[in-house]
Amino acid sequence: MRVPPTGGGRRPGGVPPCALPVAAAVVTVAATLDVLAGGPLRQFDHWVFSDGLPPRTGAWHWSWRTVVNGGQYWLAGSLVALTATVAAWRRRSLPLLLGAVIWLAGTEVVVRGAQMAFARTPPLTGRDALFADGFLSYPSGHAANAAACLLFAAALAGASRGWRIAAHTLAVGVAVATVALGYHWPSDAFAGWGIGVLMAGAGRALVTDRWLDPDGGPGGGPGRGAPAPAEDGRPVA
Repeated sequence: MRVPPTGGGRRPGGVPPCALPVAAAVVTVAATLDVLAGGPLRQFDHWVFSDGLPPRTGAWHWSWRTVVNGGQYWLAGSLVALTATVAAWRRRSLPLLLGAVIWLAGTEVVVRGAQMAFARTPPLTGRDALFADGFLSYPSGHAANAAACLLFAAALAGASRGWRIAAHTLAVGVAVATVALGYHWPSDAFAGWGIGVLMAGAGRALVTDRWLDPDGGPGGGPGRGAPAPAEDGRPVA
């Protein structure tokens, strides 16, 4: 007899699958509205760098420089491409690989498009202006790339809970590093993390949930929703 799933689609631990994307959407919208309105978060941006930029020497600087590399698009994107290639090869699924490639291109378009639209100056310029041609500070590309690519790669790999936690931790670390190094305002990092999490969620919904169905699909057993066999081998209607 087939036992129906419990928990209303919740993950182990009782956390709804949509909880993180919803939180990311709230953070992104709130940060954007605050930056446009010159609210408390934007004032916090100015306070953080009121004494100038952090020094670019010493162990503090080089430690954060190491962490921030996790948001380099060529590095994080290559991780996604490699993981998708391995997953597609194991399942003999070209659509999986193509879906991941399209997701990579779409993520870059979304992040870069947002940066061009807001055209915010970074702390390095000594001023905080929006719609200034040639500047791409908001949202943080490093924070967005880290959250999007690391979380999506973990989903493609079917990573364990421990590895998923590590991916989330590094993504947050990259966002913090962009501020600690003086590359971005804190609100840039908040929005970048939020957009990245949303893009990772889109990748899971459109790519991994379709082509890496744990209950079936390419490389699996019966497709999603297929009747489970009864104890005597006959399918249950």
